[in-house]
Order: sequence, then structure tokens, then C-alpha cells
Amino acid sequence: AVVSTQSTGIWKTEHKQLRLLIMYPEEYPKNCLMVEVKSKSLPERVMKLIENITEKEAKKLQGQYQVIQVCKVARQFLDENMFIVCADELDAVKSRLLEEGDELKIKQKAGSFQLTAHKNGYHMNLKFSVTDDYPQSNVKVECKGTNFPTDLAAMFVRQGVERSRRCVVPPAIQKKGEPPFQVKPSILPVAEYLIKDCIKFYPIAQCSICDNQTFPLDPKDVTQDIRGALYVEYVYCSHVFHHKCLDKYMKTPPFKGGKKCPICGKRIFHEKWKETPELAEQRWAYKQAKRRELDEVTDFMDF
Repeated sequence: AVVSTQSTGIWKTEHKQLRLLIMYPEEYPKNCLMVEVKSKSLPERVMKLIENITEKEAKKLQGQYQVIQVCKVARQFLDENMFIVCADELDAVKSRLLEEGDELKIKQKAGSFQLTAHKNGYHMNLKFSVTDDYPQSNVKVECKGTNFPTDLAAMFVRQGVERSRRCVVPPAIQKKGEPPFQVKPSILPVAEYLIKDCIKFYPIAQCSICDNQTFPLDPKDVTQDIRGALYVEYVYCSHVFHHKCLDKYMKTPPFKGGKKCPICGKRIFHEKWKETPELAEQRWAYKQAKRRELDEVTDFMDF
């Protein structure tokens, strides 16, 4: 039977804090302490794990005073396990995003995990890192290896970094009627974008103009030549094109209002095609005039 209780708070960060409810049995320390963990920020299964760890520690010290060591073990667990506040996010990544052959390796003490995802022979190896004040600070992500085109892989990561930033930094302009900005965890939305919307999507995506598969079936055939006919062009609406297809499309009328993505209708902005609609139309008209002139000369010579 429990004869008395003691409540002890352990605090590391705003999201890594807990309270130990230590219950003293009759004939303590001959009998072991019992521990219940309470926390507003930690997942339920993490609290249960800490309860098991602390009660096992108490049993090791049966017959001795156990309180101080039990508190030390709970504190050590908070210090050494960087991902306890995002355990639910990591579970979601494993269950919702990863497929057979994909891999997730967690380094708790380092505060990082390696994630490797594949699709049709294409892959990316990503490193995610968090600090002690996560989720107040956003997850950091970097590419450690890939066989996607270099520029495209870099674009994936930049977009992932931006999504991570938006989880913790309020927008410059708050839209009218929207609720006040609140920081939110960033691991799952970033992983979801990089795995679901990039790694698993683009190897089977079609060119938005010719409807043929954008990427070659064999990753070894991917061209890194930015002017190559089959080089994969990515535009900010997230659709992809073969370079030759997009180049022809951007130089063909209509030009009014700028060229629009044939899939979503959003205007295409790309560093390779920076001409204003007016300039693009002038250049096209000039080429058409030159072509007519050459045709007339050819007709005259044939006559």
C-alpha cells in the first residue's frame, strides 16, 4: 500500500518537462518506489517508457534509498533523447511515408536521423537535425547523397528548408481573419514534402507538354547538361518538363500575360526564360519575318 507521495518536477525545455509522482510503499526502502509520470508536452508512450525505466532503477536499489537515483535517471533520459518530443512525428514518417527498401536511422544523442527513400531506382539520402528547443526551432535538413539531377535535388532541399522555416516564423503579412500564428512541429511536413511530393512523385511524373515520362527509366541515363533536350526542368508551380519541350513552349505564342503552365495555369517564371511577354513576342515575330523572307527567296530560286 502507498503511505505517502512526493511530486518532483524535471525541466529541460518548454517541451521537455515532466513531473514525477513518487509513491512510497510501506516499509520503504525495503519495498521499491512506484513512479507515475505526468507531462503536457511528451507523448503518452514516452511517459510510460520513463515510468518503466525509473521503476527498474528503483528495483536495482531495493533495500537502499532510491529517490535521488530515480530522479537522476529521469533527468538523464531527457538529456540523452533529443527526439522524445517528436516521437509521434517519427512514427508517422515510418508508417505513412516509408515503403519497403526505405530506411530511417535515428541518432538520439546527436539529435539527427538519416532518411533514405527510393522510387524506381532513384533515391535521396537526407539528414534531419533538431536542437534541444525543438519544435520552437525548426528542423534542419540537408542532402547527403542522391542520383536525381543535381539542380533538381538542390531545389527539393531548398523547398523543404522553406517549409521548415514557415513552421516557426510568422508570415510577413498576416491575412485578415486568420488566427494568430502559432509555432508548429516541422519534421513531418518537411519529410512529407520531400518523400511524398518529390522522391516518390517525380520519377514517375510526366512532362507537362509531351506527356512522356520526364525521367529516364535508368537513373544512369539522367542528363546533367542544363541545355540537353531531355534535361528535367522544374518550375515553381512544381510541374516538370523536358528542356526541349519547355524551350519550344516558352518561345511560341500566345505571350500575353506571360506563359502559363499547361497543367495548372499559373504563370511560369524561370531563370532560363526571363524575357518579358512583349520581348518574347517581338523575337518570335522577327523569326517569323526572317522565315517568310527565306521562303520567298527559296520560291524565287525555284522559279
